[in-house]
Amino acid sequence: MTRLRNRQVSRRDFVRGAGASLAGLVIGFHVPHKIARAAPAPQKPLPPPNAFLRIAPDDTVTVVLAHSEMGQGIWTTLAMLIAEELECDWSKVRSEHAPAAAVYARQGIGIQMTGGSSTTRSEFERYRTVGAAAKDMLVRAAAARWKVPADKLVVEKGVVINGKKQLRYGELADEAMKLAPPASVKLKEPKQWKLIGKPMRRLDSPEKVTGKATFGIDVTFPDLRTAVVLRPPAFGAQLLHSVLDPRRHVKLTFHAHSTAQ
Repeated sequence: MTRLRNRQVSRRDFVRGAGASLAGLVIGFHVPHKIARAAPAPQKPLPPPNAFLRIAPDDTVTVVLAHSEMGQGIWTTLAMLIAEELECDWSKVRSEHAPAAAVYARQGIGIQMTGGSSTTRSEFERYRTVGAAAKDMLVRAAAARWKVPADKLVVEKGVVINGKKQLRYGELADEAMKLAPPASVKLKEPKQWKLIGKPMRRLDSPEKVTGKATFGIDVTFPDLRTAVVLRPPAFGAQLLHSVLDPRRHVKLTFHAHSTAQ
């Protein structure tokens, strides 16, 4: 894996990369690199950097993953962590991979990585914290519109309820985005969990079974060059010389002499 430089993704770069789907609420946390590595660590540290959430006007919730889905199921698991605290409609949750950037580096390691069966346990608190913070901001936005105390409102499947009045998350996203994130949030107790620990259908299964999923080998762009390892034709063979074919650019011709008996 490549060690990433310590840089932040600017708001301009993030908006440009996310495109039209960025409309609505965006939740992100960043702790400066030097502070994140300071010692000793506080008893209850601020949410680590690089957790993001987007809520679009159509109520679609997009979770940006700081790790790679490689078959282990985190495309669904990390989304569940946010959705659990956000109290959104699970049927409207989507996931997408984060771009390669230092802000997505794993805290304490300094590189953007996936491995060691560590994704879920390393993200268990901060992804839930993102969901809880987003819910707090959305509820406060609803309370401000209705001019009622926020603690008098309840949330069910992405809808803030005030008696017979209702507001969807998508309707509140723009207003919530203008509010300051809460200084702290209270996460649910395990007995309150509705998604975590429950069997859920994987979010990535439909695209995989229909062939729509894009894998690394599927990526192509103009002037892409592909290197392929050419192995000797027999055990013990020795490479005599190679010839670069200028017409094919990357095609190598090998002539080998086998020493195998």
